[in-house]
Amino acid sequence: MGRNLSEKILDNFASKTILALLGIAGAVVTLYAFFQEKNVDVRYEIIANTNVLDFNENLSKLEVLYDSTNLKQTKENLRIVTVRVVNNGQEHLLKEFYDVNDPLGIKISSGTIIEKPELIQTSNDYLKRNLKFSNSDNHITFPQVILESGEFFILKLLILHKTEVIPNIQSYGKIAGQKRIEVVNAVDVKTEKSFWENVFHGNIWTQILRLISYFLAVVLFIVILLFLTTQIDEKREKKHRLRMVAEFKKLKNYHYTRMDDAIFDRYKTNGFYNIRIMNILLDNEKELNTNYKKLSEELKSKEFRRHRRIQDKKLRLYYEGDNWSLINEMVQDGVLIKEDDTLTINQAMRDTIQKFNTFLKNKGEFEIKKMMHHPYYEMEFDPEFQNEFEDKDD
Repeated sequence: MGRNLSEKILDNFASKTILALLGIAGAVVTLYAFFQEKNVDVRYEIIANTNVLDFNENLSKLEVLYDSTNLKQTKENLRIVTVRVVNNGQEHLLKEFYDVNDPLGIKISSGTIIEKPELIQTSNDYLKRNLKFSNSDNHITFPQVILESGEFFILKLLILHKTEVIPNIQSYGKIAGQKRIEVVNAVDVKTEKSFWENVFHGNIWTQILRLISYFLAVVLFIVILLFLTTQIDEKREKKHRLRMVAEFKKLKNYHYTRMDDAIFDRYKTNGFYNIRIMNILLDNEKELNTNYKKLSEELKSKEFRRHRRIQDKKLRLYYEGDNWSLINEMVQDGVLIKEDDTLTINQAMRDTIQKFNTFLKNKGEFEIKKMMHHPYYEMEFDPEFQNEFEDKDD
């Protein structure tokens, strides 16, 4: 007769609120992910920027020559700059994204690239095979290669510059969908990730594994939370029912007998609706026996044993609404006395049920909002049987 844990959880107000909020949160995240704009995001990250030479002491006899030029006399220095070119966006950089009239590249201000750029690392073999650079004194132009999301290549540049001036690296060229190519320090990049970059960091398999882990963690949290709220509600309801029984026993028109404990125990276990339905079933002993005998015969029929189906709608609702189970439980409790196929009502217990039913009704137990969550509700308010239930609990 009692509802299982899943039904109690779903009927719990706090549970419904939590599930609704989680549903809204899930919808918001889904919509964000769906409508999030995917763009190419190429950027140049300065990994290293160091001097090859460092003239800390003024040594008159020291000479540093490069291509027959004394760098000390010309007040020049050599600097090695390592640059990583990476597509940090969610969209792949395809060949049609390039502008042939404005190719991508790097230019050096206040300095000169004195040797051919060296490709020291690529994220895939395709880039290693197809990266061919063209450079002038202070420009390096990149070929139109496919740079997929997360892919990169690293260049090492040797730059000649005046000692008192640090060369500056700038970007040029145009990519469809990206307004400007940033030149950033690699050290700063690690500390400048946005919230959403941290949330969606990693490849697709990392995201899937993370999503599954988060989903399982959220489900576990919800189950634990709903279980706790259900337990709290059950304890509160149990105290309420104990209080109702105690108040009823103090009524002047009621005299307690030990056999009534079966009625009170059923109320404590299953709530007010059992008392209400018992009161309705006990209202007419003749009708009770008629339905009981018909249903007993129906349950023994080949049709029911073969298809578990009852043709008569009234008997079907009588059975599916758990009236059959409740009648058998009343037999066990002593409310009904069964002799062969005939049921006799225990009038003393019937009187207690009637009084207890009226008491609970006056206490507001039969409010519609409470009854709507009970499995008997659909049967009781079926249009064909409203007259059968109407006013029988008074």
